[in-house]
Amino acid sequence: MTRRPKIAVVGCGYWGSKHVRVFRELPSAYLTLAVDDSQQRLDYIRESYPDVATTQNYEDALNSDVDGIVLATPISSHYKLAREALLAGKHVLVEKPLATTSQQCHELIALAEARSLTLMVGHTFEYNPAVTYLRDLVLSGDLGDLYYIDSARLNLGLFQRDADVLWDLAPHDLSIIFYILGLPALSISARGSAHILQNRPDVAFADLTFHNGISAHLHVSWLDPCKVRRVTIVGSKKMVVFNDVAPSEKVRIYDKRFTMTTSGDQYSDWQAAYHNGNVVMPPISGVEPLRLECQDFIQSIATGSPVRADGQHGLRVVEALEAASQSLVNGGRVESLSAPAPTLLLPTAPAVALENSYALYQHSQQ
Repeated sequence: MTRRPKIAVVGCGYWGSKHVRVFRELPSAYLTLAVDDSQQRLDYIRESYPDVATTQNYEDALNSDVDGIVLATPISSHYKLAREALLAGKHVLVEKPLATTSQQCHELIALAEARSLTLMVGHTFEYNPAVTYLRDLVLSGDLGDLYYIDSARLNLGLFQRDADVLWDLAPHDLSIIFYILGLPALSISARGSAHILQNRPDVAFADLTFHNGISAHLHVSWLDPCKVRRVTIVGSKKMVVFNDVAPSEKVRIYDKRFTMTTSGDQYSDWQAAYHNGNVVMPPISGVEPLRLECQDFIQSIATGSPVRADGQHGLRVVEALEAASQSLVNGGRVESLSAPAPTLLLPTAPAVALENSYALYQHSQQ
């Protein structure tokens, strides 16, 4: 493709309006159409970007000459609208999560592959330079053997009409963890409670296990007085914290660790050693993650190159969300995730942790 790909944005609310702005600014794309049910939102788009056509009819986007469609609509509509777009021969970028069931994800992936179209999910944090830095840091082995990841995403609101707090907020943290580790999860358990809307949890906790002994803990909430967007990674040599709401120095690497040595079988033979070293704040690029995400979508449309956050990335997050939702219903029961034994990319974990993890994996396959 020699010309600039034409893009339509469907849904011009909180995230959709951001997509409109970014695609409008990208010299490599041509934003031609904005679609929304609300005429008030479309009036705002028209006033801000007079050269962008607007419509309340999704069919207009399907029947237009746009190359790609961006779906920033309610979660419950993702599968239907994405399927219609793919059938119309359009490349598709769907805001997270990709769909509401893993079966729907499989269908969308198969449809995109059959028609040689790009299917991308809006896992914006996979394009965040700070998260990319964390992934590179983990893979370098500088943190040592990974012990666990703790992620917190808290705020007062925003309550969603068609999703609970897990499906609204946890996709961000799950995509971050999967991207950093480059590993599938073995199991997940979740618990939560609904305080405002009946049968719709507004606070939830989830725990994941991985094949090489690493664990991850998620805390998401619509009912918290403070806005928190934090990821902590603990290794045997160092620890790192990513604080996304910090005005600067969003990543801090702590030269801290704990070691235990023994010279015998008696309690007095055990000795603990705590190491407290320097704190390093590496420079992180300030480029907007959404801009990088949109550029990846445009590049894929123009050249056929694979995108980072593809349909498979969307599928693994939805599979985890499905299992977490089932765990909520079952009182926090551990739910297995059907993942193949991975090729380990991370530093080797301690032998005992590795052995126990594979024992769990083998049991889950029985």
